Order: sequence, then C-alpha cells, then structure tokens
Amino acid sequence: MTDAALVVALANAQADRRPTHARAALPYDALADAAGAEDLLKPFLRGALDAQELPAVRAVQRAVVAIVDALIDGSRPPLEALNELAAREPALYTLERRPDGTLLAALRPSRPSVAARLLVAVIGELSELDPSRLRRCARPECGLVFYDVTRSATQRWHADRPCGLRERQRRHRARSPA
Repeated sequence: MTDAALVVALANAQADRRPTHARAALPYDALADAAGAEDLLKPFLRGALDAQELPAVRAVQRAVVAIVDALIDGSRPPLEALNELAAREPALYTLERRPDGTLLAALRPSRPSVAARLLVAVIGELSELDPSRLRRCARPECGLVFYDVTRSATQRWHADRPCGLRERQRRHRARSPA
C-alpha cells in the first residue's frame, strides 16, 4: 500500500491555507515559481527543476487535482489529460536489481526531465492507492486533501494541529455553558 504522499502534495499545491489565528483563507501556490516547485517536489524527485519545465509540472498538477477531486467525489476520474501528458514523455521498462538481490521491473522515462520523472511517479502512485482512503479534511474551513493511513480508516482531519484541535475545541465550547 502507498501513502500517496506525492499525489497529496500535488493536490494541495495550490489550495488556499488558513493559518492559525487567521480570519480568512490565504491564497497559496507552491508552483508559483521554479524554486517553490522544487521545494515541493524535492522529497519525491532527484535533480533540479528548470524554470522551463514549470509549465509541464503545472499541467501534471492540474491533471492530478482533477483525478483526486473525482476520486473523492466518487465519480469517474478524468484520466485523459494525464495520459496525454504521459504520451508526450516516452518511458521504458527496465529490469533492476534491488539491494536484497531480487529483481524489480521499473518504468523509467527515456528523457531525464523532471516532468517525465514526475509523471512516472504520479502514475505509479495513483495506480497503487486505495481511492476510498483519499479524503478532504472534515474541518469546513480547511478542505485540504489527505490519504488516510489509519488501520480503521477513520481519519477525519488532514492533521491534528490545527484542524483536529480546532474541531475538538469547537465541540467543547458548544457543550460548555457560556
């Protein structure tokens, strides 16, 4: 099973954020420039992101957002955009040896661009995730996407702080006499 970290990061890359003590959500765009995109993708991809590749990365992100929204809503995911992007970036299956000596079939882009590596990683992650565990934060003011990795599949918030804490405070205040 996957933790869908790359898919979640891309789904939330341009989602508005509501910082602690903020009255309204603030616009957020991790893909506004190459440096921000590189920071977002650094845990998932090796290599620097060139500013010329930013439009392709944004296109992958838009396709992922559309797929994630459809999976959360329970509708048919629009795979065409992601598949069209993948068709432009040829890839090859290679056979590799793992450190323990077993063999692994791996899909590798034939061109070493960040967008090609991102597409391979996203398609691999989307194919392995359980769509029923992909959710939006239950706190109405939040709406960030997360992947529920709890055994009972009952996670409600994208993070305990701030969302879980704020919801518990709200319920406590509603029960307490004024």
